Parts: sequence; structure tokens; C-alpha cells
Amino acid sequence: MLRFTNLALKPAWMDEVSTVIFSLGNSSHLVPLNQVISVEQLLRPLVPDATATVADAVQYLLQENNHPPAYFALAHLWMDWFPPVRGLASLWAARALAALLGTLSIPLAYGLGRLSFQSPLAGQLAAACMAVSPFGIYLAQEARHYTMAIALVLASLCCFVVAVGRLLMRQSIDLWLVLGWIGVNGLAFATHYFAVLTLVAEGLTLLGLLGHQSRQQGNAWRQPSWRRIYWVALGTLAMGLSWLPVLSRFYGSPQTGYLTIDLSQPFNWLKPLGQSLVTWIFMVVTPITSAYSPVGIAVMVVSILVVLALVIAILPWLVQARQRLWQTPEGRQGLIALGGFLLAMGLLFVIICYGYRADISRGYRYHFVYYPAVVALLAGLLSVYWPRRQPWAGTELPCLPGAQYIAGRRLVQGLWAVSLIGALLVVTNWAFPKFYRPDRFIPYVQQHSQYPVVFATTTIVSPHYPTVWAIEPMSLGWEFHRHFAAAAGPQAWETPPQFLVMPTGEGIETPFAEQLAVGLAPLDRPLDLWMAYYHGDLSALGCDQLGRTNKGNYRQTHYRCR
Repeated sequence: MLRFTNLALKPAWMDEVSTVIFSLGNSSHLVPLNQVISVEQLLRPLVPDATATVADAVQYLLQENNHPPAYFALAHLWMDWFPPVRGLASLWAARALAALLGTLSIPLAYGLGRLSFQSPLAGQLAAACMAVSPFGIYLAQEARHYTMAIALVLASLCCFVVAVGRLLMRQSIDLWLVLGWIGVNGLAFATHYFAVLTLVAEGLTLLGLLGHQSRQQGNAWRQPSWRRIYWVALGTLAMGLSWLPVLSRFYGSPQTGYLTIDLSQPFNWLKPLGQSLVTWIFMVVTPITSAYSPVGIAVMVVSILVVLALVIAILPWLVQARQRLWQTPEGRQGLIALGGFLLAMGLLFVIICYGYRADISRGYRYHFVYYPAVVALLAGLLSVYWPRRQPWAGTELPCLPGAQYIAGRRLVQGLWAVSLIGALLVVTNWAFPKFYRPDRFIPYVQQHSQYPVVFATTTIVSPHYPTVWAIEPMSLGWEFHRHFAAAAGPQAWETPPQFLVMPTGEGIETPFAEQLAVGLAPLDRPLDLWMAYYHGDLSALGCDQLGRTNKGNYRQTHYRCR
């Protein structure tokens, strides 16, 4: 139920707009450029088309975006079941698919925890942690493909931990597992290209295990127990290589340019580490992360300090749990599989962030590639304490006097309760708010505008790379349509805003000022112009700059044109 609570509360941000467009089988290029258009014209790509097919969804996605098509094909079939809302696609329906797929992660987490540690209790705790994980609920409430990718990562990791267990016992994995593992890996790659990191980390862990066994037995790599692992590797590699023609079109695409990190700045060396640490915490607990008033900010700071204290307090318990798990064959197997996998994943993140200089740690969502392993490992560690009903003085926490009298089960229950509170913060928009907040920006524009409003922005077009047009103004327009249009009540605008989207990028020779002048020429004046990502002098066009704002994280400059 948590994943479906307040599902349409938060406004749609740009990536969700893109997902819905292609899920409908539409093209973002339906938005007219270089002319002032209405909200209805801007949102044309969000209008369901009864004649669109799965093939259309895949075609437009591959032409304009850099994501694989599996989720979008499924989403197209899903969206057909839901009627439009005031003429546009239902945001609730678009997010409901992700939420539904997110619920699959709960039983799959049970399987991963149980298989990793050969313990039903570890499986139950993994499912319980997954059910209330703030990070998991945050991803489940976005109209994106990450919950499907998480489910497939979970399935792949289940196959992986079974394989590790068999290899430790010098046994071959079953043929059905070989075929299922290859199929899951292929589907994971067809859902999100970053899933390749999961597969590579699994491979590196298995390679490390092979090296260890080879030191004990020189010809270990020739043993029957390893032969079917080679089949899995070859089958997975073949699945990945089949996407090379598609991937080659994305290399150098402007859609991935935001990941570039400038390591010439010393502080930037710390960013990937800090962002990763924050994400690890958010996988289990989260403080309040959304506040604007002085009181709200003070409460947010207090909640952050409480969470940090909790993290510091729980670490000694987890360290001792690891030592106790290592003393049992089942626990050792889980630690080798999941611990080795997470170490390999950490190495990959270091190579990509610092070697390739692409900061994949900056987006919380990209950590989905190892998130299930963190949950399963945490569950395995907590399973050490759950059977203890009586107070136990084996570990005394210096920061929490008297903590040695807390029963192990109460520790687990307390951590789960704090995680549940974090989940409730997410669904009530007190944590993990959308980065772009049109619900805050639109009232600000209303308050500071006296005349009809025009929102002007640019969109990148390219003859060589896939490009999605105008998704930022579309996210703004969609929120206007949902809550500020004529049917929205007292907060509605008497005169709906208009939009001007101008192309930029390779092959565009018309100067920006000339494009803007041509676009504004047919309009009556005076008018209020809100220009995105531009704050230059427009006095030649009869527009005076009144101020700049970053309200709702929309970087806009306000001009009044007379």
C-alpha cells in the first residue's frame, strides 16, 4: 500500500514526461518550434492516441531517447487500460505500473535473502526491509523503468548466489538455472543499460572465486562445476553485444553530458563518495529532506542529525553481526556472494567516476544496480539478532548509554520502524521531493506577473543523436493543466500562459535573439516573459529585465515586454 499512497501527489518531472510520451507511442517532436503555442499544443505528445502501437512506442523511443525499450513496450500496453484525465494521459496510471512492479521486489527480496544465507529468517527480514525502504518507495512512485530493473537485478542476483553456493561445494548449477539466468540478464539489459554493471560485478566476483579456488587447486577452471558458468557468461555476453548497433548511436549524445565530472576541481573528488554514502543511508532510513520555512529547515536539520546518530549507533552491531555470520557455513556463503558483489560494484563505480569521469553516483536512481544486494546483506546481518528475546550485553554502544540492555529483536524492530517513518516521509513529500517543483514555481510566476505570460526556452536538436524535445516546459505545462487551468478553481489563471520553444544545437544558425524576436512578434503587448537559462539584455526587443529566480529549481529570468 505504501507504494500506491499519494501516487499522484508530486508533480511530474522531465524524465517522467519523457517516459509517458514514449509509453503512449507518441513523439516529443510533435511540439511546434519557433512559434508561440498554447498549453494544449505544448502537451500534444501527452495525448493518448488510440491508433498507436507497441511498435510506435519502440520506434520513437529509439529515435529520440537513449533507453532500451522493454519497459516502454510494457507501459504502452498498460496505459491502454486507463482513460485520459481531461484529455491527457493519467499520471497516476503511469506511476501505478512502476509501483506495481515495485511490489514484486518484496517477494524477490525474500528469495534473495533466503538463498544468500540459507535462512528463511534472512528472507523474511529482507522482504520486510524492502517493503519499507525509503529508496525503494521513492523509485516506485516515479513513472520510470527502475522498479522493473530492480526486479530483474533481484532475479539475477538470486541466480548468482545459488551459483556461488554450488561452486563453493564444487557442484554444477542446473541447466534450467543457466537458461533462466541468461534470460533474466538479457531482459535486465533490455530494461536499463546500467544493468550491465550488475552483470559485470557478478562476473568479477565469480572471477575472484575462481582465482581463489585455482590457488587451492591449479586446474579448478577446468572442473565441471565451472563449465556451466562459462555458458552463462557467453550467453549474457551475446545478449549484450546484440545491442551494440543501438548503443553506438548514443555515444557522445548530449543526453548523457550531465554526468561529466570536472576532476580538476579538488572538491569534485569527494562528490562521488559523499553521494554514494548518502544513497546507502537512504536505502534504509531517510531524514526530512524538503523544507522551506525557517521552522521547517530547523526540523529538517534535527532529523538529519538524528539519522546520522542512528547510523553511527548501528554500525558496531553490524560489524559484530558480520563476525558471527562468518562463523557459520551458510553465513559465510552469503557474505562471500553479496560482500564480494558489493566490493566489485564499488570498484566499478570508482573506475567510471574517476577513470572515465562520468559521475554515475550523482543520481540516486543509478544505484539500483546494487541496491537489492544492500538490502539482502543488511537482512542477513540483522538475522543474527532477531532470535535474541532477552537483553544481551555483548555489545555496548558508547553513543547510547544503556543500549546493551536492548534485546536484539527490539533492535531490528526499532530499525524497521525508523525505516517505515522514512517511507511515510517519502509518500507525503517530506523526503525525496522532485528536483523540479512546478507546483512552487507557477504560483511564484502568478504573483510576479501583471500581464499575459509567455514561457520561453530552448531545446537541443541534433541531426546525429537522439534528442527529446521540450520536456522541461512540458513538465511545467502538465502541472498547469493539472492544478492551475480553468477547471482548477481559485488558483486558476484567467489568461492561460503561452510557450515559445526555440531550437539550439548543431546546425542551428539563426541567432537566439532573432529567434526570440520572430516568436514574440505576433503577440500583443505588454506581456511578461519568463526566459529559461538566459539572463542577457533584451532591451533591443523592448523587454526590460525585472529579476531572476530559481524558484522550484527552474532557473528563469523575468522580463516585461512593452
